[in-house]
Amino acid sequence: MIKVCVPATSANCCVGFDCMGIALDWWSTFTFDVAHTTWISGCDPQFGTPDNLVLQAFYRTCEILDVKKPAVHLHIQTDIPFSHGFGSSATCIVAGILGANAWFHTSLTKADVLKIATDIEGHPDNVAPAIFGAATVSIMIDGIPHMTYLPTANWQILAIVPKETISTKAARKVLPPSISFDQAKQQVAHALVFEQALQTGDEEALFLSCVDYLHEPYRKDLIPEYEGIHAYCQAHDLSMWISGSGSSMLAISKDKKKLDDLASTLVVPWHHVQISQKGAYIEYE
Repeated sequence: MIKVCVPATSANCCVGFDCMGIALDWWSTFTFDVAHTTWISGCDPQFGTPDNLVLQAFYRTCEILDVKKPAVHLHIQTDIPFSHGFGSSATCIVAGILGANAWFHTSLTKADVLKIATDIEGHPDNVAPAIFGAATVSIMIDGIPHMTYLPTANWQILAIVPKETISTKAARKVLPPSISFDQAKQQVAHALVFEQALQTGDEEALFLSCVDYLHEPYRKDLIPEYEGIHAYCQAHDLSMWISGSGSSMLAISKDKKKLDDLASTLVVPWHHVQISQKGAYIEYE
């Protein structure tokens, strides 16, 4: 039996739209076992079909490896909410690729896995941290993903999870077709400071850098809880941002008490998590 463990991820990280992501210490596990016919357990029945994204990634990898597609029993164990901005599709894709790689004892590198996962997902911002862990910044050059791994300081995170689901497609519809030159200049500056602060643990610099011009000003209106939580965080010097395309949000600090105080004001579910320095991995049972 092969067990693949994959962390949840949070993309954009406020100012890193479509290029930056972090791995969260909030894990899903996917087990692959020999079966007479392919079947799925552990997930909502609506996902237990041949269209299951884990299976699709598993069999796509079989095609790339040029091997016969086997029948498998896939068991999924996760409590990460779907369509809430925690990279659930990236998690499934990475699990399927790594499952196939382990099944056939092939030697796909992490770079290979990133390429296959990006081809399936369409962009690398979530799949990269799911594979490599910590924080990553990715770019696409001639259709090939390239990423930089960023080790991070010992941050504590409060993942705030409203009940609303927001599809990536719906979240993209509210974005403007362009921004001004001055806004673009500010975005670059804030992103550079953010990247350094995330690595060094400079809480003041991280807080000051969390000003986005590309997506949050438009997506926040899709999340009823955003304004109240954002106002609290601004008043208490807490860095926060929309996780992925939402509806979830992350508040981040090195001081867990500040996050506990925020949690005590919330009427929506939340989870304490950390940045996982480790990406997806495989266990054999």
